[in-house]
Amino acid sequence: MSSEEVEGYYEKVRSESSETIASVLPKIILDVSAAILIWLFGKLVFVPIAEGIYFLGYPLPQLLNFILIVALAVIVFRMIFDVRRLIEGLAGFAACETYDVSPEEVEHYRTALRGIFDIIVVSLIYMLFVDFLSRIHVALSGVALLAIVVWAIYKIWRVVQAVSEEIRRYTTAWAKKALSKP
Repeated sequence: MSSEEVEGYYEKVRSESSETIASVLPKIILDVSAAILIWLFGKLVFVPIAEGIYFLGYPLPQLLNFILIVALAVIVFRMIFDVRRLIEGLAGFAACETYDVSPEEVEHYRTALRGIFDIIVVSLIYMLFVDFLSRIHVALSGVALLAIVVWAIYKIWRVVQAVSEEIRRYTTAWAKKALSKP
C-alpha cells in the first residue's frame, strides 16, 4: 500500500469508529441504567417483600427471580449488539491513534481489544445474573460460571495469539537494534 492509501485507510477507520461510538454509546448508557434499576428494585425491594409468600403453591421469590432474569436477559441481549459495535469502534479508534501501525497490526489490536472487552462484559453480565440464578437453584450459577471460565480461557488464548505476532515483531526489531550496537 502506498503512503496515501495507508493514511486514507486510517482516516476511514477513525471516522467510522467515531460515528459508531457516537451512535451506540447513548443506547448502551440507557440500557445499562434500566438493567441496574431492575436489578436494584428486584434484589432490594421485590424479592425481599415476597419472602414466605406462595403463589399457586410455588414460592413467590423463585418466580420473581425468574421474571427478573427474563427481563434482564431481554435488556442484556438487546445491549450486547450495541456493546459489540462500541467495542469495534473503540478498538478501531485506539488502533489508529498513531499512524505507524500497519493495517495488519490494526486487526491484531482489534482482535485483542475485542477479546478483552468480551471477557469483561460477560463477567459483568454474570455478576448481574448470579444472585437471581442462585435463588432459583445454586447449580445454575455454578454451571454458568464453569462455562464462562472455559470460554474466557479460550478467549484469552486468542488474545495472546493476536498480540503474539506484534510482540515477535517488536522484540525482533529490538534485538536487532540492541545486538547491532558495538
